[in-house]
Amino acid sequence: MLPLKEEVRAKFNATAAFEWFKSIEGMPYGYHNFLFGWIDTANDNWPPLLDTHVFEIGFRLAEHIIPDAIYSIFNEAINVRLGTKGLKIDELEVEALKRGMTINDVMALVEEEGIMYNDGYSYVCSSFVLAFYKRAGIFGDMTLHATEFTPRDVYSLNIFDKNYNRPHVCKDADPELPYCQVIGKYRVDLGTDYSSIEPYEHMAERCPSVAPHFARPDGC
Repeated sequence: MLPLKEEVRAKFNATAAFEWFKSIEGMPYGYHNFLFGWIDTANDNWPPLLDTHVFEIGFRLAEHIIPDAIYSIFNEAINVRLGTKGLKIDELEVEALKRGMTINDVMALVEEEGIMYNDGYSYVCSSFVLAFYKRAGIFGDMTLHATEFTPRDVYSLNIFDKNYNRPHVCKDADPELPYCQVIGKYRVDLGTDYSSIEPYEHMAERCPSVAPHFARPDGC
């Protein structure tokens, strides 16, 4: 449990947030954009040992075996970005090349919030939390695409109370953490990133994330 700062809580419009929740309740987990929240660049988000073309090649092979599944988790999002519909991966590659882009360039385009996929809006866990915060009004009129936020992006926002007076159940479970973890075999240590970055316009849209240090340039 990551408690919000008092001044953030004072802004929190729970009624508006839950009204938004009711409007999307029952929609599937965000598998349509699962890949695209953390792919912000054409080359600098991939694990060092993983070729940058592995998804394109792997999905092209899998497309012959499970075409509907590959369309749902990959092709549909690429079609959305290119303004096309129903194209397969080899067709999408040709369409991207016509525009001077590679498939990796297309994957790196911003996953804009509000895209209606074939079965509804698509939010992974961290995106859902950020979208809920947005509807609660804690970011004002700032432009943030929740579907671009990874878990790290969310917990690094400087909106959480590091001086929270934790209940005894939290202290008993772990006396050292500044937040509350009461279950789990392993400690969830958020490190120095926790509540450390002031929210800013178009946050988390162009950030590299290369292992092992996951260093981010200014603005990320």
